[in-house]
Amino acid sequence: MNKNNVWNNHAGSAALFQPGQIGRLKLRNRFVQSPIYTMFATADGEAGPRMIEYYRERARGGVGLMITENAAIDWQQGRAVGNPLRLDEYRFRAGLSDLVEAVHNEGAKIAAQLHHGGRQATIANIPGGAAPVAPTADITSAYGDAPRALSADEIPGIIEKYVVAAQISIAAGFDAVEVHGAHGYLPSQFLSPQTNRRNDAYGGDFAGRARFGLELVQALRAAVGPDFPLLYRASVYEPYEGGLSLEDGVRFCALIAPYLDALDISAGNYDTMSTVLWTGVPGGLLGAAKAVKAAVSIPVIGVGRLAWALDEAAAAVAAGEVDFIALGRGNLAEPNFVAKTRQGRDAEVRRCIGCNECAISLFLGRRAHCVINPELAREADARVARQAAPVAKTLLVIGAGPAGCEAARLGAIRGHRVTLMEQSERIGGQLKAAAALPIRAREFASLIAFYQHELERLGVDIRLGQTASSADFAGFDEVLVATGAGAGDVPDGAINAFALLMGQDVPAAAAINVFGGGEIALTAASWLHAQGKRVSLHAPVGPIGGRWNGSQVELALAYLQEAGVEIHENAAPPADPEGWVWEPELVPADALADLIDDVRVVGIGTLARGGTLFEATQSGFWTAARV
Repeated sequence: MNKNNVWNNHAGSAALFQPGQIGRLKLRNRFVQSPIYTMFATADGEAGPRMIEYYRERARGGVGLMITENAAIDWQQGRAVGNPLRLDEYRFRAGLSDLVEAVHNEGAKIAAQLHHGGRQATIANIPGGAAPVAPTADITSAYGDAPRALSADEIPGIIEKYVVAAQISIAAGFDAVEVHGAHGYLPSQFLSPQTNRRNDAYGGDFAGRARFGLELVQALRAAVGPDFPLLYRASVYEPYEGGLSLEDGVRFCALIAPYLDALDISAGNYDTMSTVLWTGVPGGLLGAAKAVKAAVSIPVIGVGRLAWALDEAAAAVAAGEVDFIALGRGNLAEPNFVAKTRQGRDAEVRRCIGCNECAISLFLGRRAHCVINPELAREADARVARQAAPVAKTLLVIGAGPAGCEAARLGAIRGHRVTLMEQSERIGGQLKAAAALPIRAREFASLIAFYQHELERLGVDIRLGQTASSADFAGFDEVLVATGAGAGDVPDGAINAFALLMGQDVPAAAAINVFGGGEIALTAASWLHAQGKRVSLHAPVGPIGGRWNGSQVELALAYLQEAGVEIHENAAPPADPEGWVWEPELVPADALADLIDDVRVVGIGTLARGGTLFEATQSGFWTAARV
């Protein structure tokens, strides 16, 4: 297996590109688009143009089966935060049919995922401010809203809502339906001993806790008939005290398998988000899927950052340990993942960096977005942007960070003659500092390698080790200034943490103190530990993590704690900073800022929008689309 755990050789990929079958449903390969909530539906839950183009692009990219994001079977009581797809009324059939047709036109099949949030719905999302419903009252989810307990008399009505949603799905032309019984949603709340403390027929022992799920699949099978493909997504364990055990999760899958055509295996709930949004070793959830496969005779789908574990995934499929593999976040970052991999174009794959911004944004009321794929959610606009420009121009891009690389790449795709000038000896900009984080070094190194390959493939004239001046503007029709950010000052005698990460010159001292609480300080402490140093992190008052989301902060802190790095929160600045590694503020590089006129010379990235990776790639791509 190669160091990046992607294809070691293309002979190993054969199993994943063999046709597969789920019930009567014949699929062109073993790749599944995993269901990921996007909030691309309209405010009323209809499948509109934005959502349809998102699915169309990924179907065109080569997957065999697409599973929609969680579609509400009960818009009033059980929908996810915001505006998911909607399956509770026949009036949404037209948009759903358009979605199905778009996917079918690209050669893929599509399943509708039936969803009820249970306790993981929110009061703010329920008309009238009613409490969410759950098997047991007052056991809150990550949202903190206390649910009320469902009465036994209400349960048949909820199951009937699933049945209606399945019937609407069939009427709209979907090829299959999948019950979302994973990730702490209503069916898994009944199964889990942590969230089901009932003492009636729907609680207590395993049989009682499994009853809701069993009755649900029995009702769905009776409604859709013996031949319509029915899938179930299951969290087969919850890695916290009192949660569902793997033994009971596998036992439940075996119990419901006779009514199903496939099982889609995941783990965790909102209280164990690092499992739901798997941040562990790529392929780390495959073991759970293999355990289920050993207990059932129907196809099993495996998940868990498998875009980074293709060798392992292919071996599992070839051995019959799982039947299909699902790509979620990896297919957001690279919608053509399957097609490019099949064609041996691995270097052209933009691999997911695992930052989880795509999902975390939903909890902040934003649509899903990808920090490295500026085309996500704007697929139709992006197809226009990639078309040849009416007039080929000479384009100078100054700065080879992510904004500059993105702009140079799209400029070349559009047919412009592009020169990319960078003052350092390699491209990447701040990505070079990010790549120093040991737990994400491979991912950021891959992104830099992607840009390097793309720029060379597209014929961009890359000039490294050159500091641009106004004299360099001569002879170019347009200039994009992407000089990014530089490190602000640190106290005399301190070591600038950002400069340290960019240069990666290891300090001589055996023990090093790091002062700062942002992402630069966390990365510096992690990198220094990886260099064999004894590290203490001193974080000033305030939240730790800077611009990182909670998932990234949790992962970094877990790494530091496991490594034995001392972490001191609410720390005061040292009286003597001599030799300390100090986190600076990042400030926009302003060497050429006074030359920007927003006509011929345009600022992009940090100079235009801010310093995050998302802002950089968005700014670079969409500015180049206007050239």
